[in-house]
Amino acid sequence: MDWKDPAPSEIISRVVNHAQNGSIILFHNAATNTPDALPGVIAGLKEEGFTFLPVSELIYTDNYTIDHTGRQISEQKEAGGSAG
Repeated sequence: MDWKDPAPSEIISRVVNHAQNGSIILFHNAATNTPDALPGVIAGLKEEGFTFLPVSELIYTDNYTIDHTGRQISEQKEAGGSAG
């Protein structure tokens, strides 16, 4: 929601409070307050124990699909098999 230009503190709070393992955080290039928020976002996520990876290391390409929420689902699990 950074494109709506909320205050940097709102961006920080929203991202840090909603991040989960595997989250991909998208920021928009033209958002006015994003550059000011980024140091706080990074520090806040690090304080919560998160680490940062390139997207290429987060997206599974073999035997997974992505549902409408962006979650990756094992094709084996969908077929009733065990994931492993």
